[in-house]
Amino acid sequence: MEILDTSLHNKEELVRFLSKELDKNPILILTGPQGGGKTTLAIKLLSGNVGAYFEGRGRAAQPVVLIRKDLVEKMKGELYEKRKLPIYEDDEQVCVDVSVYDQIKLLVENIFDVMELGEPELIKQITILTEKLGVIPKAIELVASDEELIKRRLVRHLDAKERLSMLVEKEKKYGIESNLWGIQGAKITDIINREGVTDYDEDQISRTIKDFDRVIPTKDMTLEDCLRTMIEISNNENKESGFLVEHSNEGERIISDLIVGKGANSIIGVTLLEIYVGFRQNRSLYRAYKHAKEGKLEVIHSYTPLLQEFEYNANPWNPPISIEIPVLSSADIAASERFDIMVSVIRPDGIVESSNKKRKKELEEIIERIIGEEELD
Repeated sequence: MEILDTSLHNKEELVRFLSKELDKNPILILTGPQGGGKTTLAIKLLSGNVGAYFEGRGRAAQPVVLIRKDLVEKMKGELYEKRKLPIYEDDEQVCVDVSVYDQIKLLVENIFDVMELGEPELIKQITILTEKLGVIPKAIELVASDEELIKRRLVRHLDAKERLSMLVEKEKKYGIESNLWGIQGAKITDIINREGVTDYDEDQISRTIKDFDRVIPTKDMTLEDCLRTMIEISNNENKESGFLVEHSNEGERIISDLIVGKGANSIIGVTLLEIYVGFRQNRSLYRAYKHAKEGKLEVIHSYTPLLQEFEYNANPWNPPISIEIPVLSSADIAASERFDIMVSVIRPDGIVESSNKKRKKELEEIIERIIGEEELD
């Protein structure tokens, strides 16, 4: 797969390059980490030469599929299969014609949003589908340095409405079909008629720093400093907070700022990962996403009481709350499996739970020291 470092060129140069690639290849698949420039460049690339723009909607780092207008028309005229429906007329099962174009749209949705099988599988399945038409998709991976990616992710919400408005405008102007509903904090208000763009509601998770109350730099902070600050925020402000740690053969290091949510149940973990690390779909047993770091990642966040209580009460088989709600929620456990990371949760009183037993003991020792120092004061 060709790799294009988007930090080495300006947007105009990148659009010209990709436009030439689309002239030569009727299907372009743009892959790469969050912040690589896939959505931004794809929207700028849209013109009368483009017939369709598809993107996975599950979360960030979804590939972008651009299809040239002439191929769209050809695929719409090619029958993929007669698909049987669970409907009968006069004892005969009803069938519907599914075109190659219909099937491509289904592939994007199923492979990424439903089955989470990843970029290689999407490229493989689209290739199998289109090579019968004499077309081989061109996949290009858009990358940038870690520092540049983080910088872009931290500000990507600022022009989200502008980019999404440009997409809707170009759809109408050039007759382009798109499946995009929203990007980084902005959403299309009428997804049926593809009209109107607005910000996410206050209670919607945008996966941007708009989800945070504030950001505390950790450059000169130790792990103990971060844990102490987290406990103080929990006790004094009743807000969730958290940060990321990378564990490697060289030891452990904090790799994010300390993020403070807007409330006690902000669910900041995934947003932390998307902004400061970046994940891409890579299916392996329970894991669905994989990061590019060499070591093991850990999300440390404060206890989210309402989240755990809602989760507990939602299960009709659980007895009325008369027991202590688990510190580590099932969402935390699921995240540790899906992202192949450690998740550690700290209660305001210093109680620790972690998906890793050894890590739990390590954190308990540090927090015991913190509490001991406070008692001496």
